[in-house]
Amino acid sequence: MKEWIERKKLGVFVLLAYGITWILALPLILSHLGIISIAIPYSIHYLLPFGPLLAALIATILEDGTERVKGLLHRMVKWKIRPLWIGITLFSVWMMYIGSGLIIVAIGNPWPDINTFGQMQYLPYLNVIVAWLLWIGTYGLGEETGWRGFLLPYLQSKYNALTSSLFLALIWAGWHLPMFLYHENFIMMGPVGTIFWVIGLVFGSVLLTSLYNNTEGSILLVAIWHGTYNLFTAAVGETADLTAGIITMFVMVFVIAIIRRFGSENLSKYERVSQ
Repeated sequence: MKEWIERKKLGVFVLLAYGITWILALPLILSHLGIISIAIPYSIHYLLPFGPLLAALIATILEDGTERVKGLLHRMVKWKIRPLWIGITLFSVWMMYIGSGLIIVAIGNPWPDINTFGQMQYLPYLNVIVAWLLWIGTYGLGEETGWRGFLLPYLQSKYNALTSSLFLALIWAGWHLPMFLYHENFIMMGPVGTIFWVIGLVFGSVLLTSLYNNTEGSILLVAIWHGTYNLFTAAVGETADLTAGIITMFVMVFVIAIIRRFGSENLSKYERVSQ
C-alpha cells in the first residue's frame, strides 16, 4: 500500500484535494442551481481551501505515517527566514496596492479606500485587519499547505522550478472548477475573462514558487502573501475590481523580473525545495 501510494502520489493528492473540495462545495452548487431549496450559508465558501490542506495531510500520512507530517506542520509555522524575504512577503502586495492607487488617481478616479477591502463576499463587513487574517487562515494556509507545501516539492523533485509552477498552475486552476457553478464573480467572467484569470493564475504560481524556494520551504510566508493578495483582489466593488486588475499586472512584471534574475531552474537564489 505504501509503495503504491508513493508511485501514485500525484494522483492520490489531486483526487483527495478535488474530492474534498467538491464535497464541501456541493451544497452551494445545488442551492445556486435551484436543485435544493434548503437555506445554505454561502460562507461555506471559506471552507473550500481546506480541501488541499486535508489532502496534503492524508496523503502524507498514507505514504509515510506521522513522521513526515511533523515536517509539513513545521513548515506551516516556519517564520525564521531571512529578513529580506519577510519584508517582501509582508509589504510587496501593499506596495502594489499603493502603486495601483497612484495609477487610479492618475486616470481621474478617487484613491481606493482601504476599508472597502474588508468587504468579503458571503460575509458581513469585516474590519480590514480581520479580513486580512481570515484570508491568510483560509485561502492562505488552507490552499498553500497543499499546493506549495505538498505538491510543489514533489514536482520540483522531477522538473525545474518553472516547469513545476506551470504544472501546478493547471492543477490549481482545475481545483477552482466548482466555483464556476455557484460563485458570481467566477460565473460573470465569461470565456475571455476566464482565459485572463488562468493567465494571472499561472503568473501567480510562478511567483509563489519563487517565494517558497527563497524562504526555503516556508508555507507560512507563502500563505501570508497569498492571503494579502486575496485581500485586495477578491474584495467586492468596482474600485476593488480595478485595483485587482492593476495589482495582477504588477505581479506579471514581478514574475518576469524573477525569471530574468534567478532563471528557470530554481526561480530562487537557493536550491529549489524538493522531496
